[in-house]
Amino acid sequence: MFDVSFTLHELLRATEGRLVGDNAPAMVDSVFTDTRETAKNALFLAFSGESFDAHDYLAQAVANGASLLCVEGSKLDKVPSGIPAIAVPSTVTAFQRIARFHRLRFPNLKVILLSGSCGKTSTKESLRAIFVHAMDSISVLATEGNTNNQIGLPQNLLRLNARHRIAILEAGTNHHGELEPLSYCAMPDLAIIVSIANCHLEFLGSLEGVAREKSKLFTHLAPGGFAIIPAQCPGQDILARAASQFRTGTFGFSDTDADLTAKYLGGNLHGAKFTLTRATTGETVSVQWSIPGRHQAGNAAAAALAALTFGIPFQTVAEGLSRTTLPGLRMRVSEHGGATWINDAYNANPDSMAASLNWLSEFADPKKLVLILGDMGELGESSAEGHRSVCALAKHLFPDARFLVVGPHMTAAAQETGLDCTAYPSAQDAAKASFQIEAGSLVFLKASRSTHLELLEPAEA
Repeated sequence: MFDVSFTLHELLRATEGRLVGDNAPAMVDSVFTDTRETAKNALFLAFSGESFDAHDYLAQAVANGASLLCVEGSKLDKVPSGIPAIAVPSTVTAFQRIARFHRLRFPNLKVILLSGSCGKTSTKESLRAIFVHAMDSISVLATEGNTNNQIGLPQNLLRLNARHRIAILEAGTNHHGELEPLSYCAMPDLAIIVSIANCHLEFLGSLEGVAREKSKLFTHLAPGGFAIIPAQCPGQDILARAASQFRTGTFGFSDTDADLTAKYLGGNLHGAKFTLTRATTGETVSVQWSIPGRHQAGNAAAAALAALTFGIPFQTVAEGLSRTTLPGLRMRVSEHGGATWINDAYNANPDSMAASLNWLSEFADPKKLVLILGDMGELGESSAEGHRSVCALAKHLFPDARFLVVGPHMTAAAQETGLDCTAYPSAQDAAKASFQIEAGSLVFLKASRSTHLELLEPAEA
């Protein structure tokens, strides 16, 4: 539930909907979308999905406090008798427009909108850390959890209040046409495309297709806004064309011609060190942080460039980056039975897999390393090749490591590349097998979230 009030006139103007029924409240005090929640004098929006339809539970929404409903026009017959409703073609679109209306209530708010095949959350958390350090935590709103989709992004916007000075929002997509409405919803002052990689190819078709969809992030960038893109990436020309009507900045590593570059100085299990250099001034700052991997230093460069654009001093940016932490199953380190476990099973694609394996090669003892690699989803026609590339790289980097592979795609790739491993059809099967991990081992788990590799990590004592 979102404790945000709207007048009936505001809702009708925002949604462009049609009021049906009498006795509609002049104002609602909150908005909710889950019939299991309770509210008072609230607007309830009924969403439909593949396996559910909230229009079937409108009576429950009314019982739980809805005084006004927002429903699809084709389902008005499901509205309980005597209850006013706003009829719209799409309740998801209506929700986005309501969130946009709320976002525009704060003319002094600055919005950063970011997307990318890899590194969205790392970059968002880096930005959060920088702005919290430069301002305070009350002034900064950032995407929570995995709420970066068509419903999640407007949910975050509806959390805005007058104390917020900056909003840092993730926008995710796996189909064409999803980023443009999110850009419209957020109306960003600055937009960042973090990366273009082999991710969601099942629906986006190719790396060029990924770049075209990501470029839609700039569609509703504010006049005079700032667009930030990688200096080098697949489809960079597509991104550059889309960004050309705005002020544009580029980021990359020290071997690229970019406005802000990162030089990775190495890392270990507990973090890494790198420098950032600003091309326009030649200034360089050093950063020591708890997030390992060369690729993460690149994400830090994207965040740093955005912060510099808003006038944050370079040294303050570096200090903020050093305070960055990542949520959930992202490079989470824990100890179980004398073995060290690194759980990075939140998401994966061939590029992020390769980045993680290369990072491990910096410090891991192959003879004590246990690599648990699982299926990667939504790779489309490139799935077989993507899984083979991961197995081939792992075999090359760690010939003496112990391998466990999980899922039919990674199992097939292991067989084709001659990777010596123990294979399991699913994470559930692997968990039931109760494989032994010796004390002193370093265990690394990575796969797409749908593979559920977290089932293999022992429970906390």
